Amino acid sequence: MGNEKVTRLLLEFNAFWKSPMQLEYKERAVYTQLKKLVSEPQVISLCGLRRVGKTTLLKKIIYDLLKDYAAGSVLYFSFDDFPGSELFDIIDAHKEIHGVEPKFLFFDEIQKLPSWAEKIKVLYDTKKYKIFLSGSESLFLRKGSRESLAGRIYEFEIKGLTFREYLGFAGKSRLAAKPILYGAELQREFERYLLTAGFPELIGKEDHNIAKQYIRDAVVEKIVFMDASRLYPLENPPQLLSILEIVLDNPGMTVDFNAMSHELGMSRQTISKYFDVLEKAHLVLRLFNFSRNKSTSEKKLKRYYPTFLSPVLAENKDASYIGKVVETACVVNTGAKFFWRDKYKDEVDLVLLRNSKLIPVEVKYRNEPRKNKGLEKFCKKYGCGEAIVVTKGVRKTSKNFATEQWVPAFEFLLKFS
Repeated sequence: MGNEKVTRLLLEFNAFWKSPMQLEYKERAVYTQLKKLVSEPQVISLCGLRRVGKTTLLKKIIYDLLKDYAAGSVLYFSFDDFPGSELFDIIDAHKEIHGVEPKFLFFDEIQKLPSWAEKIKVLYDTKKYKIFLSGSESLFLRKGSRESLAGRIYEFEIKGLTFREYLGFAGKSRLAAKPILYGAELQREFERYLLTAGFPELIGKEDHNIAKQYIRDAVVEKIVFMDASRLYPLENPPQLLSILEIVLDNPGMTVDFNAMSHELGMSRQTISKYFDVLEKAHLVLRLFNFSRNKSTSEKKLKRYYPTFLSPVLAENKDASYIGKVVETACVVNTGAKFFWRDKYKDEVDLVLLRNSKLIPVEVKYRNEPRKNKGLEKFCKKYGCGEAIVVTKGVRKTSKNFATEQWVPAFEFLLKFS
C-alpha cells in the first residue's frame, strides 16, 4: 500500500488531529483497570466478541490521553478493512504529517495483519511507544504470538454488557441502588436487557426481527465464515455453524464428544476442534464440573453456553427456553467457571467462588421454584453456609441445610456481576 493511501487513511482515522475529538461513551467496568495500566510499558490488548465495544474503549483511552498530550502524539489505525497495510509504513506516514514520532500507537483488529506479533515485538523493543491492540478473537493471541510477546503484554477479554452496565447505557443506573423499591421497573429493564444479548447497539431496538438479523449477520456468520475460517484451517465452516446452533438451541448442554460424534457422523477430533474454535472466538464458553481437585474437574464432562443469547432466538422453542436465556445471562454476568453434578445426576447450575467462599446457585426462572436436592447435597458435601435460588420475582430467605436465599434474577445480576 503506497504512502499516499496510508496518509489518506490516517487522516480519516485520526480526525482528532485537526479538531477536538468527539466521543459518545458510557461507563464500562473494565475501563478502570485499563486506565491504571496506561503508564505501564506493557502492550495492552483487548480481545472479545465482535460488536461488544472494544473500539469504543480504545477511543476512550485516546480521548483521555488528549487531555494531557498533543494530538500528534497519538496514532490510531484499524486493520479491519485494510489488512495489507504495514506497520512501519503507517508510522512513517505519521512522521511525515507531524514531523515527530508518535508516543501512543492504537491498532484495531491487529490479528488481520500477517505476522503481527513479531512486528509489534520489534516496535515494543524500541521502547519508543506505548502500544494498544484489539482483536475480535482470542485466537490472535494464541497462535505463536504468546511466545513472541511473553512478558510484554496485558490481555483483557471484553465481554458483552452486564445488566448493571446496560442500566447505565439505558440511563437507568439509579434503579440499581434500590432494587426492592424499583423491583417492577428493574424487571421490565431486565427483560429488555435479555433482548440485547449484551450488545450495546441493540439497546432500544425492540423489534425482534431486527435484533435477530443483527445477531445472525453481524456477529455469528461474520465470525464463522470470515474470522474463524481465516485463522483456522476449517474443512467445513457450515459444520462449525451447525455445532454453534446446537449450543444455541441447548444452552448449558453437557457435551460428550464421543456421543456427539456418533450422532453427527463427524470424528471426535473434529468436534473437539470445532468447540475449541468456538470458545476461542468467544462464541461459546465452557463450565467444568466442580471438584476441589482441578485435574479431576477438567477430566469430567463439560457444559457449554453461548456467550450471547436472546429471546429473539427462541423461535419454535417452548416456554422453558426463556429460563435457559436467564441461566445463560447468570453464567455470563458472573463469569462462572463451574457447575456441579454427581453420579446420581443431582446438580447445581453454577458454583461461584466469592471471598474464598463457595456459593452454589440454582436458576429457576419461575415464581414457585421446586425444591432442588442438588443444592442440599452440594452444601453438605462442601460445607457451604449459603445457597442461592434465582427466581422470576420471589424474594425470601429460609434456613435448613444452609441459608437459602431466593432472589429475583435482576437482583442476583446486580449483586454478582
